Amino acid sequence: MYNKNVRMIRQTLCSVLLAMGMVASASADLIQHTDQIAEVRFSGTAYELGQHVATVAGDQIRDAIDDYAGTLDTMLPGLHVMALAKGMEGNRVYPRLKEVSPDGAAYIQGMADTLNLPESLLLSVAMSDEAILESQANGGMGFLQASKPDTHDPAAPAKCTTFGYSDGQGYGWRMANFDYMGINYSNLIVLNYTDTNGDRRIIQTWAGLIPYGGVTAGGQPLLMNTLADQGTIRQDKGEAIISEGSTPSFYLSWDAYGAKNAEELQTLFNQHNHYTAYFSYTLVDAQGNVSNIENVYGDKVNMSSADWQAHANHSIYGGAWRSLGPDFAAHSLERQQASEAFMKSHVGNASKAQAQDFAGQKPLWKGRGKMMGTVTATYFSVKGKQVDMYIQTDAVGGGQQEVHIRNYDQPLASSAKSATLVY
Repeated sequence: MYNKNVRMIRQTLCSVLLAMGMVASASADLIQHTDQIAEVRFSGTAYELGQHVATVAGDQIRDAIDDYAGTLDTMLPGLHVMALAKGMEGNRVYPRLKEVSPDGAAYIQGMADTLNLPESLLLSVAMSDEAILESQANGGMGFLQASKPDTHDPAAPAKCTTFGYSDGQGYGWRMANFDYMGINYSNLIVLNYTDTNGDRRIIQTWAGLIPYGGVTAGGQPLLMNTLADQGTIRQDKGEAIISEGSTPSFYLSWDAYGAKNAEELQTLFNQHNHYTAYFSYTLVDAQGNVSNIENVYGDKVNMSSADWQAHANHSIYGGAWRSLGPDFAAHSLERQQASEAFMKSHVGNASKAQAQDFAGQKPLWKGRGKMMGTVTATYFSVKGKQVDMYIQTDAVGGGQQEVHIRNYDQPLASSAKSATLVY
């Protein structure tokens, strides 16, 4: 499966080895773990990281943009990535991103300069939740799960389910199912990135553009859920998804991984308002609590800490969730209830295999449908600030094939194929 993508990324890598001319201070490894998952280990600036990802995976990124455009047209005929990009230009999304997230903007600019593509086009993919909300607002597929014949299963997913635990004494774990578009099954790129301050973070992405989980610079798993109910509230009030004064959601998607603790994450959320999308992030501090933070409609931020947390695709604060229908956001209420029940019965003693088995069953596991499905299921094991990630794709459960990625240095596994670039 996806052998063409593997071949192209290796061919691109050979070209880079011949070129050897990008920057003088950066170093990088490219590890092709499977035909679906590549890991980029990189040290340097965010701009250099963007350059490097675009160089070694440029063909994949271009193909991904084309596939994304086709999916949008299926969701809502006439909804096109170029139209979204034009709207972002008109609302000055990239200039606004430079103001609120110089680091995130530099990463996008590095990719754009290398690929010779507009920053707005890359952001129209990277800020994909806004496209889903645009489709939903105009009668197409979205978090409300509108069904179209022969293209979409009403039970297909909108986004993710996460749950996890910390004993507060140095041990924790977390499980996350990333449910999204069928095109996301391939071209998965994990950024294992160390910045110029020596801070290391891991960011799981699709095609280097859609961040959806990973490990912060503080050595803590960070998992994201879309708050589908909050975007729907804004839609029902007739308010614009993106405006010139709004804060691009890529600010949260990128800068959150630079946080070193829950307090820094909360400060990051509170620093701006009028976000273009609404997210929940759950942070596992093995030496403290599991913290959950949401940005919700009305420029409010919700936050709580406990020894365990679970989250689906609606706000868990207040009582508004009681008015949601059972089918909303791919059965978000059912997934929330099931995850909470699992945590209550396994909170202190869940094994890795038990967590994976639960994530690989309904209602969490959504299969691998043509339009939508479970893209990855990732188990995080935390000891102090050392985090081991175990990523599963086609099949999820204890004993199934997995990719192992760490936020600390270990010799490469003999099965991993790697090449090193030093500029």
